[in-house]
Amino acid sequence: MFNDFKVGAVIASSFLKRGNKKTLAFIVFVLALIFVNLVFLPSMMGGIGRMFTNFMEYRYGDIIIEPSGDNLYINNADNILQKVRVVQEVRSATKRLDVGASIKYKQKIVGSTLTGLLPSEEYEISNYPYIISEGEFLGDSSRNEIIIGAMLVEGYFGSEIYDNLGAINIGSFVNVTYSNGITRTYKIKGIMEGTFELTDLNALINYEELKDVFDIDESKATSIVIRVKNPDDSAKAKEKIIAAGVKEPIFTKSEKSDAILRQAMQSLDLVNVISRYVSLIIGASLILIIIYINVLNRKKEIGILKAIGISPNSIVLGYAILSALYVLFGICAGLLLYFLLIFYFTTNPVIFYESIEIIPEIQWLLIIQSISAMLIMSVIAGIIPAWSVTKEKMIEAIWGR
Repeated sequence: MFNDFKVGAVIASSFLKRGNKKTLAFIVFVLALIFVNLVFLPSMMGGIGRMFTNFMEYRYGDIIIEPSGDNLYINNADNILQKVRVVQEVRSATKRLDVGASIKYKQKIVGSTLTGLLPSEEYEISNYPYIISEGEFLGDSSRNEIIIGAMLVEGYFGSEIYDNLGAINIGSFVNVTYSNGITRTYKIKGIMEGTFELTDLNALINYEELKDVFDIDESKATSIVIRVKNPDDSAKAKEKIIAAGVKEPIFTKSEKSDAILRQAMQSLDLVNVISRYVSLIIGASLILIIIYINVLNRKKEIGILKAIGISPNSIVLGYAILSALYVLFGICAGLLLYFLLIFYFTTNPVIFYESIEIIPEIQWLLIIQSISAMLIMSVIAGIIPAWSVTKEKMIEAIWGR
């Protein structure tokens, strides 16, 4: 078998050296494009998924704890915060209150979710303080002030799709009617723009204000949001928080984003899978056609090789090696092209709606899988036509019949 392989390698090398170099360059170019199609589209999809996951930081931090069962509130939020803050991987944690309300400005009314937060703690938890496009973020003493999401304000991204309050200015006053019927007036202190519906359709207010409006105890919250020192340790931190005795449901940012975006991402994954299979089929067909034509053109030569004592196995292995070399050259060229595209789109991200950036994400496991799939495909595509010709009678092969 080893001798067959050595002879096959010599045959493949001979075919490669004597072959048309322009044809070889074209084959390599096409195979490079097929490889790029296998790995680049998933990289862009990964970038889209990461973008959505990063958007989750506004509401969910790295880890979020929510009420259990049908409970509206976490009843022992302060006690849970004490347990969470001693976990080594945790950098900071805070509690929040989310309530439904309607916001009225002049004659316009919109429904929204108001998030009650402790402003000074948010600087270490979320990006809320850093996405204020106009005005300022809340302070701990901001009891009569509110931050409005950009999609609720006329002229901002997304405001044309959803109902908005019109042209609000910093310092304008709005009336907020809560789900318990209480109405209060607040001054607009800032407008936040995160270019994502979960952020920009909401409003922010002081936790203490909501606690008074709903007459609830200090230790109640609708969520506890946690930021870890290293985002890669989120799952580990979650396990330690559970081990510390926290019984409420706990989710990492990735788990939350998967749950919210699962349907959309499944559709993208389906496109991904279809694209990969189509590319592999095209690549296999290309190699099969190339080797088949090559074999037909060298039918007489194959007959002569058999006549001088070269075994059919050596000839088949020769074409398998030749096919693998074609694909290997194509993969190398494809990798070069892929990393050039990654570099370009990393420095020049795809921009949507003026501010949303999509940067491709290198997926090493997918690259290894694609290389393996193309090499296996090439060997099979090289063996099939060569094996069929070597089964013919020697005289017929020499005469080219």
